[in-house]
Amino acid sequence: MERENKTTTFDEIVLNILPLLKNGTTPENQTILTVLEDIAEKVCENHWKLKGEGQLTLF
Repeated sequence: MERENKTTTFDEIVLNILPLLKNGTTPENQTILTVLEDIAEKVCENHWKLKGEGQLTLF
């Protein structure tokens, strides 16, 4: 979504990261939200965008 300059909802983020977790361990939504607040900023009520400063690009 960052490459497309779009925001995403918390539910979309959770749906995308759950398959990546190992051993079927599902973290609580509060745990995901805590990590999300460190790397992203809330744009509207339920939309998030990666923080701009201090971020490195992967490609």
